[in-house]
Amino acid sequence: MSIGDYFYSKRSGFAILALVALVASVSVAQSRKKEKGPRALAVVEMSADGKSKPRLIPITILVDGRFWDASIYRADPRPMALDPGNVYEVERSGKPVGFFTVGDALQAKDRWIGLGDYKPESEKPPAVAKSAKPRSAEDDERPVLHKRQSTTAEPGAAPAPQNSPPAAAPAPPPPPDDPNRPVLRRGEPKPMPQPQEEVRETGSPSKPQSAPPAATAKAGEVLPAISDAGGPEPRPYAYAWAPDEQPKLTKAVSDIATAEVARYVKNTPALRFAPATSFDQVVVRAFDLHYDNTPELVFTARVPAVPPPASRTHTAKPSQPAPTFFFYVTVVGQTDLYGQMRKLFSSVTDSAHLDAFPRLELIDAVDAEGTGRGDLLFRAASDTPSYQLYHAGPDSLRKLFDSAGE
Repeated sequence: MSIGDYFYSKRSGFAILALVALVASVSVAQSRKKEKGPRALAVVEMSADGKSKPRLIPITILVDGRFWDASIYRADPRPMALDPGNVYEVERSGKPVGFFTVGDALQAKDRWIGLGDYKPESEKPPAVAKSAKPRSAEDDERPVLHKRQSTTAEPGAAPAPQNSPPAAAPAPPPPPDDPNRPVLRRGEPKPMPQPQEEVRETGSPSKPQSAPPAATAKAGEVLPAISDAGGPEPRPYAYAWAPDEQPKLTKAVSDIATAEVARYVKNTPALRFAPATSFDQVVVRAFDLHYDNTPELVFTARVPAVPPPASRTHTAKPSQPAPTFFFYVTVVGQTDLYGQMRKLFSSVTDSAHLDAFPRLELIDAVDAEGTGRGDLLFRAASDTPSYQLYHAGPDSLRKLFDSAGE
């Protein structure tokens, strides 16, 4: 090879490297442009008596691929998630059931709560004013969201006369103090199919009873809510049981929960009581979070406490547990290729350790990441309740967000 050929090959190599770097920079720039957000996740608590207005509790906001605490994100003093006019789509297992429009906000026990107007899914959300222009690049690169307006007429409505004067628009909500503040909006969803809803049982886990599906929110129900104008359309995550699957898979996840409670007791020798042999307040819910026809089961229950065996107490008369002492267990399982149940996640605690290890209560499956796939939202019940969000992977649950700050 001549010296000229050598330098020519070197220049070709540098050209290839430069081309690769250029393609990589373009792909990175494009990926940045495709970043989604802000996408707000909250829960709506329906009143227990069915008469009082629901209230909204902000949980997290997804901005540029990162979850932020929605109760403090861009607060001045109220957080951005509770700006007047923000519309949240209330869902049950991914299926829309209504809309919550934020009006006022207040602080209760160091946490912000949203007050506003709730409408069932059959009614259109109230019209809201469009947000102001986005900030300049040096101020903030986060997008400004607008509510998607429906262009279809109401079924059965008469067409408006062509020569009639336009109707007066509804009064928009008061704008926030910052005119450049991003605004969360959520438009009307398209009608979705209605799969079977959750499975709930009040007796033995071997005899589950299916709860009938409901199109509207129930009194005392806690439901997730999403506000994101640019996000995907909602899709249902409730798993449709095959005729012979329900009792088999329910027993399998119940057996895992039994083993997890026994392991917890064995690894906690300071416990003064033992678990009973049967569960209480059992709830089993099945989801298809990834739309792969592989169900994820969430099992939650409590176990009454009983006196420990004499061999553990070394006394003839062991102490009796209080009637309010329980063990609490939460298990998430998934079937493998052979239909066998395997554990993805477990959490066990007892009444004496709720301050350090809260009881996890499932809220629902919800698309918190805006990918079209479901995540699992839990409420961590303790003296200071918090919320935990998990993504179901192939072998375990991955925590996405914890409002307790852990």
